[in-house]
Amino acid sequence: MNIPKLHFWIPAFNRFLLLSCLWMIIILLLRATDLFSIGNFPVAPVRLIANAIWADLLTFLSMVRWLAIPFVLLYMFVNRKAADIFYLLLISLYVLISFGLNLYFHQANVPLGADLFGYSVKDIKQTAGAAAGGLPVSVIIALAVVVVFSTAAIILFTRLQIRGDRRGFWFVLGCIILFWVPLSTSLTRNQLRSEYAANIALNKTGFFLTRAQQYFFSSEEATLPDTGYVASVRYPFLHNAGTDNVLAPYFQPAPVRPPNIVIVLVEGLGRAFSGQDAYLGSFTPFLDSLSQHSLYWENFLSGGGRTFAVLPSLLGSLPFAKNGFAELAPQLPNSLTLLNIAKHNGYRTRFLYAGDAGFDKMDLFAKNQSIDTIIGKENFGNGYELLPANSGGFTWGYSDAALFSKYLDVTPSDTLQPRLDIMLTVSTHSPFMVPDQAYYNELAEKHIQALPLTKERQAEHLQYKAIYASVLYMDNALRNFFKALAARPDYQHTIVLITGDHRLPEIPMRSKLDRYHTMLIVHSPLLERTAKFSSVSSHLDVAPALTAYLGGFPGFKTPSLVTWMGNGLDTARAFRNIHHYPLMQTKNDLVDFVSGTWMLNSDDLFRILPDLNLEPVTDIEKLQQLKTGFNNFRQKNNQFLQTQQLIPDSLYKQFVP
Repeated sequence: MNIPKLHFWIPAFNRFLLLSCLWMIIILLLRATDLFSIGNFPVAPVRLIANAIWADLLTFLSMVRWLAIPFVLLYMFVNRKAADIFYLLLISLYVLISFGLNLYFHQANVPLGADLFGYSVKDIKQTAGAAAGGLPVSVIIALAVVVVFSTAAIILFTRLQIRGDRRGFWFVLGCIILFWVPLSTSLTRNQLRSEYAANIALNKTGFFLTRAQQYFFSSEEATLPDTGYVASVRYPFLHNAGTDNVLAPYFQPAPVRPPNIVIVLVEGLGRAFSGQDAYLGSFTPFLDSLSQHSLYWENFLSGGGRTFAVLPSLLGSLPFAKNGFAELAPQLPNSLTLLNIAKHNGYRTRFLYAGDAGFDKMDLFAKNQSIDTIIGKENFGNGYELLPANSGGFTWGYSDAALFSKYLDVTPSDTLQPRLDIMLTVSTHSPFMVPDQAYYNELAEKHIQALPLTKERQAEHLQYKAIYASVLYMDNALRNFFKALAARPDYQHTIVLITGDHRLPEIPMRSKLDRYHTMLIVHSPLLERTAKFSSVSSHLDVAPALTAYLGGFPGFKTPSLVTWMGNGLDTARAFRNIHHYPLMQTKNDLVDFVSGTWMLNSDDLFRILPDLNLEPVTDIEKLQQLKTGFNNFRQKNNQFLQTQQLIPDSLYKQFVP
């Protein structure tokens, strides 16, 4: 084998720099077509474009430095053609991945991160099927432009050559300077006040790779054990119950018979478009009316940014584990939740979902909690209306009206056995196709035109007409459900809770907290008075609050030790937050922590305003305080993952045979 002369690395390096220039041009081309596809910018175009190009440059520098040595070695020890093929294949792979990630962003309005690794192949197929309704014309044009110009650029650059050692010296010097530029700015950091604008500016490939690196190679900081827990080493979340019964003062004195509990989880229901002072305008007239005759928490948070978190958070106030508590299935550790506690006290428990109950392992979680009945798309039965299929033939499942009809059909009204029923809707989910689509599209258009908006804002809203139409459909389905429910004799002994599993992301969000901002409505004929609460609570506070309330009924047994992450609903009328808990945006994205009126997102600190908007703040002491609290949870979460134990067997067997 002939060993190349040492100076032969200079033309090899020149060649590498030439192809690197090609790569950077293609990155900028992808950015241009991406911005063209978006159309209207939520902030000043110059600022957004500057942030976008900066993100692209950082992504390029963070990747290109890893390719220099392999390319030069191939060039020197094999041949130039092999080195060219190696680099061009990587560029082509980058183009394919980037276009796919950009397409995902156009569909979901949030960048794809490591949450991809938290879903099963079956779940991914369902999610992809929902988006398979055809590409927008602008996206097709962008794809054609990228293919044509990338092909032309590759042909041009592969024919160019740089000769001369002297010129090579300047290329090497310039490259060394670039390679020594410190990448101090994170590829995932929000540089703009608007959450949607910041997501546009992100390089989606850089974001995905950074999140993937954090997922596979993350290391957690150690903190001191929390002395407030009774067995912090073996059972890191176990503590005394101690939740005040704050709901009892609003209800009639507890009779002998405990009430039926019906929990309606509405897919994607966010405060951004529901309720008084919703910043997008309210599209839920029935829920707005119902809230005035109920207990209503307007500043209510979901435990997660996707559906995976809703059942464990709301029914068990459970930790997130690595990819969400339910993802531990089928080897779920023993836990006490509202489901098995209620069943131990004579309740019949049921879960009804309009889609596939196996999605996010919801059925496995429910079965682990000794649930009596699960009804999903697979065993819904005949005679009920499916949601319209998109052009790819996909439908998530049954309409909201069908779900409520199914519930009423299988629920006897004359039984004395109390019930705990959970329903999860699906109509307000991508692809946002509902029965009587034309009617609700027209209704949404009229609703938008009636809002006090400028023509520009009305035009923005009309881009999401199909989404708003699905929200109006859901609201009307709930209206009809309550009308039918109120006509039944068992309604007089029923408490209904309504909340969203998270805020749908397809309409651009204004802040990191917006994804979690939903509401809680507690409605019942048993209420003696109604109230509106501006204090902050979350899904994590529901199980503690309901358990404490039911514990006030004669003979209802509740555990003295629990693993709740929340500590009960706050019934303060004015804005405040007495809670401290993490929020998990996706199955692999645990970067948010709320403590009092402060929010930590990665390394960024925000003040939470009374409308739950965020204000960036520079306060080193407060930042460190929240990091310490967040790290304390992470330590407990890691201990739990190691021990796979939440409660002693002796405590579990008191409630589950």
